Amino acid sequence: MSETIAFSGLGQGYRRRLAVLLPAVDLAYFMILWPLVYAKDYVPADLATGGAVAEVQPGLLNRLFFPGLAALSVILMIAERHRLGRFRLFGFCLIVAFFGYLGLTAAWALVPMTTLTRLTLHILLLIGLMPALLLAERMDDILLPMVWVAVAAVAINVLSVAVVPTTPIGFPGIYPHKNTLGANAAIAGLFAIYALTRADHRMRLVGFLTLPAVAFLLLISESKTSLGILLLAPPAAILAAAIRRRLRIALPILMVVLTIPAAFLLGGGLPGLDYRDVSRLVSGDPTFTGRTDLWKFSVAHIAERPLTGWGFQSFWGIGPASPAARMTDTFIAHTPHSHNGYLDMALEGGIIALVLFLMIILMIARWIDRLVDRDVGAGILMASCLLYLLWQNLLETDWLHGMTTANVLLLMLMLSAAVAPRRRPP
Repeated sequence: MSETIAFSGLGQGYRRRLAVLLPAVDLAYFMILWPLVYAKDYVPADLATGGAVAEVQPGLLNRLFFPGLAALSVILMIAERHRLGRFRLFGFCLIVAFFGYLGLTAAWALVPMTTLTRLTLHILLLIGLMPALLLAERMDDILLPMVWVAVAAVAINVLSVAVVPTTPIGFPGIYPHKNTLGANAAIAGLFAIYALTRADHRMRLVGFLTLPAVAFLLLISESKTSLGILLLAPPAAILAAAIRRRLRIALPILMVVLTIPAAFLLGGGLPGLDYRDVSRLVSGDPTFTGRTDLWKFSVAHIAERPLTGWGFQSFWGIGPASPAARMTDTFIAHTPHSHNGYLDMALEGGIIALVLFLMIILMIARWIDRLVDRDVGAGILMASCLLYLLWQNLLETDWLHGMTTANVLLLMLMLSAAVAPRRRPP
């Protein structure tokens, strides 16, 4: 009861109510605003053939939105400085070290200005999320507005079926590419499942009605990866939460324990079974639809600069300066990334960036581990989001590549894990 009264007092200030809405504002930008305003002008010419898709962003809107939201966030934090939570020293230093190192890679990047420009956008997005995490008493206050944004995005995309033509590779919805619709629909599905765990019967009804619409969008978009992860991530998160509560096995330990046999099997440790067999089972193609050649190319260039990498986002999509542009293989020459987030992290930032990033992932897992004890529903959602990102980046690159819904989740998880829990009133 005392916690409820304390939160009610906190909620009276309009600045704090505005602060907890900022993650939902970011989500609305990527899921709804940008696609409706700009996506129709950024459909790549080779979309009809299913070729590589250029990651184009509306520079003007980005230059207005992200600095504006970051400035508002700074104002809110100054105004509410006496009520702000605090960062854990280790978590804060780890995040600063990671982004600081990515900025340092501009010193040897192939196109330094590209590195600094793209990194600046992510840092502005990070700042824009800070007030919510530092002022909110409960994760519900941040997550429930995000549920409504996800539901609105699903509804808009369902309605778009009547006016947006499909493509030979799947229905794109209001987005430039069908994979973007698949990713956003899957993330909306995770939030819909979270709505089902809430006590409010209206919220449960919203989640119940949203899930069939999400399934419909995933099927017509033909986004097999997103559909598969949506089917696997929530049950895996529920299992992890159950193990945490019953057997008291921490999530980071569980992740490491499960990763070892998976890596053993996919690496060919078991005769007659490796990643090619898994790919053939999932897609009928042992090369993961051509990705294996791309991965070999990426690994070869990681070996050239194993420690420091080629510079943050200064390898793919930078024109003639990229080693990929000199390849005769058009898929490699025009692809926007390695189609593997882990390889791209090593390719752009070397072993240093990859190790720092994996430490952040373990920090996030440790935070989710504690969250499960306080709020099982929120803990399962955050575990599902983390698993979605971990698995999605096995076949695509989302880790800080492009300004996407997935990166809102990633940065929110980073900050959440670094914020110290508020002390309960006596």
